[in-house]
Amino acid sequence: MRVSTIQLFQQRIDALQAQQQQLARTEMQLATGKRLVSPADDPAATLRNLQLEDRRSMNVQFMENLDRAQGRLELEEGALASGVNLLQRVRELAVGALNGTKSPGDLQSIGVEVRSLLDGLVGVANTRNANGEYLFGGYQAASVPFADNGSGNVSYSGDRGNLHLQISPTRQLAVADNGADTFMAVPASSGGTVSMFDIVNDFATALASGNPQSATLTDLDAAMDALLGVRADVGSRLRAVDEQRNINDSFNQVIEREQSDIMDLDYTEAISRFNRE
Repeated sequence: MRVSTIQLFQQRIDALQAQQQQLARTEMQLATGKRLVSPADDPAATLRNLQLEDRRSMNVQFMENLDRAQGRLELEEGALASGVNLLQRVRELAVGALNGTKSPGDLQSIGVEVRSLLDGLVGVANTRNANGEYLFGGYQAASVPFADNGSGNVSYSGDRGNLHLQISPTRQLAVADNGADTFMAVPASSGGTVSMFDIVNDFATALASGNPQSATLTDLDAAMDALLGVRADVGSRLRAVDEQRNINDSFNQVIEREQSDIMDLDYTEAISRFNRE
């Protein structure tokens, strides 16, 4: 079979164009530092890189959730610490009021401070974060969870939900504690449960009438134990945040190394190939 001059000419043009395309591809690789400049270069590797990129994006979201979790938990821990300090002051006042040496006027003066501490405790229970969300409202984070009716009786209008955030593909972390479990379910010395607001309010009422009761100390101790228990649990969740952040960091490094193996260019080989081309 005879090959015409035109055919030979076309073959040479095709070969030259192919060589130019290969040279352009190598130049692009050198310019970008990437081995793959189009999905056609290696479809299987491109697919794997896309899968890794999806996992890396998810990991970025988990890291952002960890930052949010840490912020919320640190704020809650601070609020609980303030609550414990307020109750500790009430207890100190109760010890003084129960020593039998206080006059009715002294007891009433103590009662005034106790009322002020009760207001402070309600303020702690209504703590909000930087977004204006109430920490202890359960899922009703946009509404004020605790309200005083004006006479020291405090009611809770939130729910019993606890907000969770996803911090890994298989793990969620509670980043809030609802007010019902935190403030409204203290074991009472007389049996059953009582809110810590009622404990403080009843003490203030007893002081006003000049008849404080020793059971107040037991109830205040139970209230402080309740807050300290929640605070300890918050501390354990903060440690979990640190541990998970380290795990996610390590996972991200693994992804980046695998993506580098797939995508990054071997400059020595590419420069040698460029010179040949």
